[in-house]
Amino acid sequence: MGRSATGHGRQLALDFARAPSGRTFLKSQYVAFPFHLTRPFDDGDGLFVILQSLGAGLLQGDRFAAGIVAGEGTSVTIRTQGATIAHAMPADDALQHVRLDAHPGSRLAWQPRPLVLFPGARVRTSLEVVVHDGADVMWCDAFLPHDAGVPGRHFASLESETVVRADDGTLLVLDRVRTSGKDLACAGVAVHGTIGLVGGSAAAPGLAEALNEAVAHSGAYAGVSTLPGECGLLVRVVADDGAMLARMMENVVAAVAQHPLSVL
Repeated sequence: MGRSATGHGRQLALDFARAPSGRTFLKSQYVAFPFHLTRPFDDGDGLFVILQSLGAGLLQGDRFAAGIVAGEGTSVTIRTQGATIAHAMPADDALQHVRLDAHPGSRLAWQPRPLVLFPGARVRTSLEVVVHDGADVMWCDAFLPHDAGVPGRHFASLESETVVRADDGTLLVLDRVRTSGKDLACAGVAVHGTIGLVGGSAAAPGLAEALNEAVAHSGAYAGVSTLPGECGLLVRVVADDGAMLARMMENVVAAVAQHPLSVL
């Protein structure tokens, strides 16, 4: 039997607010296994949080859920300390669900490290993003297969869904991926990554060109496209290995942060 969500239906619930001084602070938190939250710190551009895992990765039957709320006028970046390993799952899958709720005037960046899929892994991931007027959200999603030293063995399946909605429930983006290690091996693809940006800053003049420049010299295959209704931008990355993917994604994140008209 797998581990199920506890309290509030989630193992992680973080609520960020803006202090009278204008600084962002962690207003409330609920953190249960496998998550561990390090002390947030202000990096000058907002609050930076490193999220750790106390577990061995994803196991058969796991059901993990997280909810993050960026209150009005806040600035938050959340990054996981390391990659998440998905182990062999002979009879059942594992599920990860994350909900991001960005209120007016907030900036929220969700930057988890890649999901590493071992032979036999069966994983479903779900990311739900709610964007209020005047908010900006960036999210990263990446995965790579690992043969655990036995060439020819593959992960069983990966189903990934990202849904972005306005605060009134209007659907802005729906992105789904369904694949297997065998499919990726046949296609000759090693590592896959996605970076999404939604909100007013994503439409800033010149940002798409800056992102194209950031991905052009990395050695990876990548492209930048406009999301439906011009609500944002999406960067797709296919790389030879995890190191190349990491460099590419860091280049994109840096390009967004350095763009003069972008607040993310």
